[in-house]
Amino acid sequence: MIRRLLSLLLILLALLILTACTPKTALRFSNETECGPATITLTNTETGHLADYTVDEGKEIEVELDPNVKYHYEVTYPRQPDYKQCDAKTVTTMLEKGTTLNIALESVRDPALDQTPTATPE
Repeated sequence: MIRRLLSLLLILLALLILTACTPKTALRFSNETECGPATITLTNTETGHLADYTVDEGKEIEVELDPNVKYHYEVTYPRQPDYKQCDAKTVTTMLEKGTTLNIALESVRDPALDQTPTATPE
């Protein structure tokens, strides 16, 4: 009886360890902009479920997903600082089980606003 109980306990422990070691499927957003907090709206295209997340500047967030399901995400910002492009992004993605996709949100200098005026001869 004790051997059966011990065997059952070992089997349950092994199943628990295997479950804990299963790699997750996720999107990892890193806000490397100077645009303020990024708002991310994530939509599961199969169920229509919407979830909103906020990632402050210099921070990151990881969102677990169901594998092999199309997700649509949109990234928006609260403000547009001078000389920066903080464009909204709209992307659709699908990840295989155990995959984590790193998404770096970055702002870039706008070359059209970064030009110094030149003097015109009189």
